[in-house]
Amino acid sequence: MTHRILAARLRRCLAFALALLMAAVLAMQATRPALADDKQKELENKKNQIQQELDALKQEQTQNQETIDSAEAQRETATKKKDLLQQQMAVIQQKIDDLEAQIAEKEQEITDKQAEVDAKQAEFDGQLDAFKERLTAMQRLNTSGAIDLLSNASNMFQLLTFNRVLDSIAAQDQEICTELDTQKKQLETEKAQLETEKAELETQEAAQVANHNDLNNTATQLAGTIQQLDSTISDAEAMDQALASAISDKQEEFNRAADELDSYLRSLISDAQNNYASAPISCSLNFICPLDTYKYISCQYGAGGHKGVDFAAPGNTPIRAIASGQVITATSHYSYGNYVMVYHGTDDQGNTYATLYAHMIQWPSVSVGQAVSQGDILGYVGSTGNSTGNHLHLELRVNGARTNPLNYVPH
Repeated sequence: MTHRILAARLRRCLAFALALLMAAVLAMQATRPALADDKQKELENKKNQIQQELDALKQEQTQNQETIDSAEAQRETATKKKDLLQQQMAVIQQKIDDLEAQIAEKEQEITDKQAEVDAKQAEFDGQLDAFKERLTAMQRLNTSGAIDLLSNASNMFQLLTFNRVLDSIAAQDQEICTELDTQKKQLETEKAQLETEKAELETQEAAQVANHNDLNNTATQLAGTIQQLDSTISDAEAMDQALASAISDKQEEFNRAADELDSYLRSLISDAQNNYASAPISCSLNFICPLDTYKYISCQYGAGGHKGVDFAAPGNTPIRAIASGQVITATSHYSYGNYVMVYHGTDDQGNTYATLYAHMIQWPSVSVGQAVSQGDILGYVGSTGNSTGNHLHLELRVNGARTNPLNYVPH
């Protein structure tokens, strides 16, 4: 009887002690996730802030590059226009030179024609003077000597011959003067035509000169535009170098923050392993595909530094745990979007396994500390975070280090 009482008391004491121990363990587990969540949120916020600053710098770099590309395109266009204008100006200048040569030639022809007019005028004047002298002489004959000559004529023939000679001389003089006057007028007409042709050439030259000046003004404006664009390109290229340096520094800062967060996530795996040291979770490695169906693998592990595998799938496709385990984080992240991380325990060789499921369409369906079985729904496919379309980003960590999930997960 006494033994039974003592045994009962001992069982009650053990049960009470076990209850106290379980309560303490639960309290520790309840406290640690809260602290872990704060630390994780702090690291994620730090990484997110740096990511936003990095994205802003890259956006500025993209806009700056667009400025360079636009300025270079405008400069190329302006240079082509300027070159074309210079070619046109060269052609026009050749026309101007040809017109100037024709005008000079025409001026010489006018000068020569004026000399002919002057010579013809001099000839006309000389002939006119001789004609006047003969008229004067004949007038004298008419008043005195002509009567004597007529009275001395011995017959009618001499009388008529003398009269015909006088008429012939007068007619010849008149014909010569008329011919000279006609030739002079013809020369003056030719001179006038030359002057008209010269005026037309001068009009053409003036038009070509005006055209040349217009093109030259445009070319000068284009030269100024090109100079401004050169300055813009030079400033933008200097800015590009500064941005590239700033992006490099910020990328290093981001990588440190990402490594810090990654290190913390590894610590969660280590903590989960330690928490279950007395009752370890055994991982059989008999994983399943996290999606019942998907379209295709949109990005392989390692492509461009990618640390997971992307399964393209329609939005709201259920995301399932590839193996049993415990949820060690369920939160939102700038890059991952809404995501869950599950610790799956250790295999027979003591290697630990954990998986991360990212870009869920809404807040995860599970919470930190929750035990999940293989195939349980963790959330649904979406495109939150750094994503361009609906897909599941799956990461597998072996002993805390990310590795290719497709080496373990059927697909």
